[in-house]
Amino acid sequence: MKSALIVVDMQKDFCYPDGALYGGDHIRNIFEPLRKVVEEARKKMSVIYTQDWHRKDDVEFKIWPAHCIAGSRGAEIIDELEVREEDYVVRKRRYSAFFGTDLDLTLRELEVKRLYLTGVLTNICVLHTAGDAALRGYEVVVIKDCTAALNDYDYEYALKHMENVFQAKIIDSNEFLKEL
Repeated sequence: MKSALIVVDMQKDFCYPDGALYGGDHIRNIFEPLRKVVEEARKKMSVIYTQDWHRKDDVEFKIWPAHCIAGSRGAEIIDELEVREEDYVVRKRRYSAFFGTDLDLTLRELEVKRLYLTGVLTNICVLHTAGDAALRGYEVVVIKDCTAALNDYDYEYALKHMENVFQAKIIDSNEFLKEL
């Protein structure tokens, strides 16, 4: 079964202390396991990065402070992860990487059936992407030590929700590396 690794919104505005919508120091804890996962995944499957990519007047800014403005430094993928030419990048304006993007078309062209989800925030963009993936018939696997939320409650809730409602399999990066 063909798989793809989805790296959700690992962007400077969310992951760096000077970011417009910094998620907290604990987010740095996922940098190293995620770097290893990306590096090893490239040998066996496609790697797809999502980028929050907003217009300056985006309606989402009624909910959240302005962040990840198209073309800004804050919208860039963090320096700790290397986006390569063979990787895919999907720019999105909403929580789900499927909403208003060509992600589903890309995955179908690649004949992908299983998605490994990583990134931030577990309870927002990862959760909504997982839900849309499951409802489109993809097998969803979340690599829990490669995701982070704003707090422990939101993190645990999102993992349970993805597991119980979307039938996502929850694993850690060591299990992922063994599955390769």
